[in-house]
Amino acid sequence: MANLNPEMSEQGAEEEILNEERVLFLTRNESLYLSDNMTLLMEHTPEMGKLHVPARQLMPQASVPVPIDLIEKIGIAVLQATDPKSETKVAEIVVTVADLFLLRECCQSFVRVGREAVGFNLLRKIYTSILERDIQERSFIEDLTVGIDMSLLSTEEQIQPKGQIDE
Repeated sequence: MANLNPEMSEQGAEEEILNEERVLFLTRNESLYLSDNMTLLMEHTPEMGKLHVPARQLMPQASVPVPIDLIEKIGIAVLQATDPKSETKVAEIVVTVADLFLLRECCQSFVRVGREAVGFNLLRKIYTSILERDIQERSFIEDLTVGIDMSLLSTEEQIQPKGQIDE
């Protein structure tokens, strides 16, 4: 039976998008920065009148409480990127779009580690991954319209419905 409630369909679509998996490549400094800027969100069975709290007090450097599975993913990235045997010193992890939104909360664009613009680079990677479909659609439309003279479309004559007469 079809779902007749459009709000439920929209909510299901959003949930589906948030659960999509993406690959994120992190440098040593990026993975360490993310690890330093997140804290464990202790998830308990909700009880009336009680709140969820992070495992440690939030620090002024904007620590973000995240679920344990995301901490594990970043932990794997730290181990991969800092492995002395690694030739690339880059970690590859699989995260969900929901994870990417949490990681975005950890980033500040002005943060540098040595010469590496860690905050800026992370934000670009995260937004590129989150907006991947939008970027592809926009690029596809730009490719389709590359030879079209858009100036013709902006005149009032072109916009008026057929059969309408100017006064």
